[in-house]
Amino acid sequence: MRKIFTFLLIFIFTNLFAQNKFELGYYIDQSGNKVEGEISEIQINNFPDNFIFRNGKNTEVIQTSLVSKIKYGIDVFEKRQFQYDLSTSNDLKKMSKQKDVELEDKTAFLQLIVDGRYKLYKYVNNGTSVFFYEDTSGQLTTLNYKKYVENGTDIKENKEYLTQLSQNVQSDSKKKDYFSSAIKYNDADLIDYFTKVNGKSVKRETKSQFKFNFFVGYSISTMGINFLQSVDSKKYQHITAMPEIEYVLNKNVSNPTSFYFNVKYRSIKADYEEVYVRKNWNHKVDYQSLCFSIGAKQYFLSSDKVQLYGKLGIGYDNPLKAEILSPMESWNLNPIFFDHPSAGLNSGLGVKLYNSFLVEIDYDYVFKTSYLNKNTSLNLKVGYSF
Repeated sequence: MRKIFTFLLIFIFTNLFAQNKFELGYYIDQSGNKVEGEISEIQINNFPDNFIFRNGKNTEVIQTSLVSKIKYGIDVFEKRQFQYDLSTSNDLKKMSKQKDVELEDKTAFLQLIVDGRYKLYKYVNNGTSVFFYEDTSGQLTTLNYKKYVENGTDIKENKEYLTQLSQNVQSDSKKKDYFSSAIKYNDADLIDYFTKVNGKSVKRETKSQFKFNFFVGYSISTMGINFLQSVDSKKYQHITAMPEIEYVLNKNVSNPTSFYFNVKYRSIKADYEEVYVRKNWNHKVDYQSLCFSIGAKQYFLSSDKVQLYGKLGIGYDNPLKAEILSPMESWNLNPIFFDHPSAGLNSGLGVKLYNSFLVEIDYDYVFKTSYLNKNTSLNLKVGYSF
């Protein structure tokens, strides 16, 4: 079984890793030509040197160095000349000891995250985000923010960007001042501020998405049976597989809500010994089922690379095989049947890495019946999200 599990893992993480996610969009080349079609996934936190472009039956690899603008779905990336401090880092080991921002010239792609009278752009270098704004004259300016180390261990912040926002990025309306010194240097706060300053609703474009997730994992199933005498529950461990369909309500928010439907294989094979008056009765159980679950997921503490989520749903355990071999004396006194479907609950916690790889632990609780006093599964799984 371990060899099968290893093979499945290798198959998923080598064959599926190569899959690309395409969105409709376009790119503009250096001559100003706009070419429309399907574009492979592009993210600002891991901007590629090239992307795959499909138009009908034609497929080609396009070098980003030969492109000035890319639109991938609703995401827009523009090649710009800008200035930023190369020493900016959130890593304590790499953090500068200098408070002042020292800007250097660079040409690279920025992501346009708010469009309007004042545009907001984002650049990511080694996991650290840097933001820029463009005013009505078309001038691109760095929003200066820097963490630095003082006295060897104290982490301080240079929040020059707050002064820049209060003086240079303001609403036309004299009645409304959206500036606050509590604005943090992150996507959510800056998007909210620039959206309001531009006179737009804070509501962001909604874009739902279907995802197909496939898991393999290690399941620990437990079953307790109502014999005439009290008998301890038994555990059985086995490899399981679980395909899942997930519907994300709005993938454009940082912590989206989604609904899921999945099915997993469950199995319990165990021997029970029941102590009786004259002699002990031995019972052999072979139980196999498909457990269907439907419920909701909520993502939280999300970043560009990591998304945590919790889930809760209802379950339906449908037996494929429900055999129990018992002595005739026991069966005459206490016949046991557990071949009927039962409802239950499904819950779990998981993490999604790089928007693709999944690690999850979940728990299936099947409601008690007149014959079963416990029927549960604890599942440790890894998977891939298409």
